[in-house]
Amino acid sequence: MTDSSDAAPPATLPGPLGRLQRFVAARFNPKAYLGIHLVAGLIVVALGVGVFSGLLGGVLDNDILVKWDVAADAWIHARVTTQGLRIFNWITQVGSPPSMIALGVIVAVVLWRQQRRIALIAWGAAFIGGGVFDAVIKQLVHRTRPVYAAAYLHGHTYSFPSGHSMGSIIGIGMLLYLLGIYWHPSRAMRVALIVAAIAIVILIGVSRLYLGVHFPSDVMGGWAAGAAWAAICMNGCSFALHRHESVSSS
Repeated sequence: MTDSSDAAPPATLPGPLGRLQRFVAARFNPKAYLGIHLVAGLIVVALGVGVFSGLLGGVLDNDILVKWDVAADAWIHARVTTQGLRIFNWITQVGSPPSMIALGVIVAVVLWRQQRRIALIAWGAAFIGGGVFDAVIKQLVHRTRPVYAAAYLHGHTYSFPSGHSMGSIIGIGMLLYLLGIYWHPSRAMRVALIVAAIAIVILIGVSRLYLGVHFPSDVMGGWAAGAAWAAICMNGCSFALHRHESVSSS
C-alpha cells in the first residue's frame, strides 16, 4: 500500500491551461498571501453586486419589493415613540456624512504622517468612490423618500440607496481592515472589534428606518453596495502592498 504522503502531485496542464490551473490553485491556497483573502474578497464583491442588482431591479420595476417597503415603513412608523426618535437621531449621526468625513480626514492624516502611501490611496478611493457612487445612483434612480421623511429631513434628496448605510459600512469596514494589517490586534480584540463594528453598522441602518427617511431596501442596498466597494478597495490595497513588499525585498 502506498502512503498518501508519497503520492505524486496532480499533473499540470501544458501551456495557457497550465498557467490558469496554477493561478486558480494559488488563489485557493490558504497559505498564500493573496490566496484565501482574495477569494473571500471576490465572494463579498459578487454577493454585494448580486444583492444590490436585485434590489435595484425591484425598485425600478415597482414590483412586490416596493409594496413590502411601504408596508414595513408604515408598520415601523406606527410604533415610533418620542424617546425612540431621540435615541435613533443620536445613533444616525454616527453614520452621517459629517461624521464619516471627519473619520476619513483623521485616518488620512495618520496614514500620511506615517508615510503609508498605498493605504492612504486605498482609504481615499474607498470614501471618494463610495460617495460618488451613492450620488450617481440616487440621481439615476430618482426614488422618492418615504411619506414620513418630510417631518425629519429638510431639503429634497432621493432615497435609494441609503448613503448613511453605505458610508458607515465603507468607513468602519476600511478602518477595521487597516487596524488589522498595521495594529495586529489579538484574536479576542479582533473579534470584539468586528462584533462592535457590525452592531454599529446595523444600528445606523435601523436608525434610518426608525426615523422614516428610508425604506428597508434602501438600507440593504446601501449595505450591499458599500460592502462590495470596500472589498474591492481592500483587495486592491492588499495586492499593492504585497507587490510593493516583493519588489522591496528583491
